[in-house]
Amino acid sequence: MDSVKQIRFVKHGAVCLANQQTVVYIDPYNIDRGEHDADLIIITHSHSDHFSPVDIQKVSKEDTCFATTMDVAAKLEKELHIPDEYITTINCQTPSLCYEFGVSITPVEAENKNHPLGFGFGVVVELDHVRYYVSGDTDRLAQDVECDVLFVNCDGIYNMPDFVHLVPAEIAKMDEAPKLIVPYHYGSFEGTQDNGKQLAKVLQEQGYQVKLMIK
Repeated sequence: MDSVKQIRFVKHGAVCLANQQTVVYIDPYNIDRGEHDADLIIITHSHSDHFSPVDIQKVSKEDTCFATTMDVAAKLEKELHIPDEYITTINCQTPSLCYEFGVSITPVEAENKNHPLGFGFGVVVELDHVRYYVSGDTDRLAQDVECDVLFVNCDGIYNMPDFVHLVPAEIAKMDEAPKLIVPYHYGSFEGTQDNGKQLAKVLQEQGYQVKLMIK
């Protein structure tokens, strides 16, 4: 399976993965047009650019499943009236979860001074035997994750300060290098529009495959 073909879009910290049977949204945000087609929505933490009720309503349907933190789960029930049987509360220590529509997810640690350990998580999503590691808001990457595609945060303000040096250093610590790296979580904050290009240049010089997907 072509790992890029399954990436429907990347916007800020939002990623949508899809094949012919299954659609997964991670932190849906700034959605232009709602398809109401989400089989699974993963919300990594409660900050407004990751937990966006307006965007959740654009992509969710009657039987959408949710995987998120305890505080976001409470908001989903109270504000959006999502039945609790559709919500799974997870954190960075939760074991892998498998869904009957062909997706497995594994939450991993994500932390920095703006996102204390346990506040949120990163996540590895496996779809059609392709493993996508979405870093979440963090200054460090999980070293033991094996992934085909890494979506790495590079806003340089709230996450990954001095990202052109810190991100390559964090990737170098990983037990196995990702086959493809996609910079994300930049462009929405003032002065970050070129962060992806800057990071891509450094990573490509070090021999990594990089693809820019934020328009």
